[in-house]
Amino acid sequence: MTDPVGSMLELLVDEPGDELSRLLFELRWLVLKHPLAAQAAVRTLVAEGREFGATEEGQAWRARLEHSELARRGASIFELGTLGMIDADSDAALPTQLIDAFARAASRRDLEEAIARRLEPEVDP
Repeated sequence: MTDPVGSMLELLVDEPGDELSRLLFELRWLVLKHPLAAQAAVRTLVAEGREFGATEEGQAWRARLEHSELARRGASIFELGTLGMIDADSDAALPTQLIDAFARAASRRDLEEAIARRLEPEVDP
């Protein structure tokens, strides 16, 4: 089983090498740094999308995009980039996943050591 707190720490300190990884890193950092703004922005975009989806033109677009591989892949990137923390239908001020991760991190007996291990530069043998 993977350690969610360890994974979160890795996301925060590991510098990505390629363009997609860099984009995901920046999106994750934005969500973690500004969770309220990220949640509000997604809620607003989803509400606007739902309004548009109720129109005739919106329904036509939905039919076109319903089986789109590009749209499916975009949704996957969004989920990866936001760590699954953004829920457009939630009224919570902060994503519960973020609060849970912080609580788990704070309760770790080895938190300082875990952070230090991730911040130490790797030494090639």
